[in-house]
Amino acid sequence: MARFFCEGCQKESNFLPIYTVTKIAGVSRSTIYYWLEHGWVHWLQLPSGRRVICEASLTRPAAAPSDLTPEASSPKKPPKAAHSAKNL
Repeated sequence: MARFFCEGCQKESNFLPIYTVTKIAGVSRSTIYYWLEHGWVHWLQLPSGRRVICEASLTRPAAAPSDLTPEASSPKKPPKAAHSAKNL
């Protein structure tokens, strides 16, 4: 854990390695990378190339992202056909 200034929070915050975040959040590394790509968490890239995640951005209330609607987050069920070709 290291402390850096978080541009997203506009304050100094603890930054955690991805491995630690997977344990805290109970999700996979690929989920964390998805969050990074979509800007759902604040992160920094260290000179070594490693990315660290702002702890405060993990605990903030989730906003409803515009690209995640109830329709998009759950698979659509196909409509039931009243008659099928087999039944005719």
